[in-house]
Amino acid sequence: MVLTVSLNKFFSIGDKVQVKTIGKENSYSYASQVANIENDDIIEILFPMYKRNTIYILNGERIELIINKQDAVLEFSAVVIDKNYESIPVLKLKITSEPKRVQRRNFYRLKIVKPIKYRVVSQIDSDEEIPEYDEGILTDISEGGIMFYARKEMDINNLLELEMDFESDTTMKLRAVIVRKQYNIEKSHLYEYGARFKDLGKADSKVLTKFIFQEQRKLLKKGLI
Repeated sequence: MVLTVSLNKFFSIGDKVQVKTIGKENSYSYASQVANIENDDIIEILFPMYKRNTIYILNGERIELIINKQDAVLEFSAVVIDKNYESIPVLKLKITSEPKRVQRRNFYRLKIVKPIKYRVVSQIDSDEEIPEYDEGILTDISEGGIMFYARKEMDINNLLELEMDFESDTTMKLRAVIVRKQYNIEKSHLYEYGARFKDLGKADSKVLTKFIFQEQRKLLKKGLI
């Protein structure tokens, strides 16, 4: 298949990608990175890793390559056509499909425990006083949203402003909409909330993607995933 657009429109060297194996009894997803773009349908990526082990994919094996670009998560079908074992081992892939948009919920979810601040801002444009931040515990984050625990009861569809520290010098303020709510007696009578990010800008998305990838790599090196 000849792609109608160049891969350079979707990929840049250094981009973080997900590699998903297909055509097997079970499918697995691994983190990787773009190493080189040869032409309009050939791309090289670093060998995926899992629990400190290199994942070897056979020539001729079909995979799915997933990348988060701007406001979309794109999925490409590809086939492994060669390998290079020099200083940095890479897989050479031939892209065999046009990009397909996929739901963000299919993307990697990072299990993590971090403090988070939140407040309901559904009426932030009204004349009502803006509430102070409350504190909660972040337990899960992806490029589509978060899960967190909080003592305060809120409602489905409430718009939240979140404040999170992703790095020592990076504090982010993001907006999210509550899409799931559960009262959890076993967790010290806390509420468990699922929230979907709203109006995530390009700069914030880039910081978020970088943070998730770096934390995933740390877990991989420790053999925890």
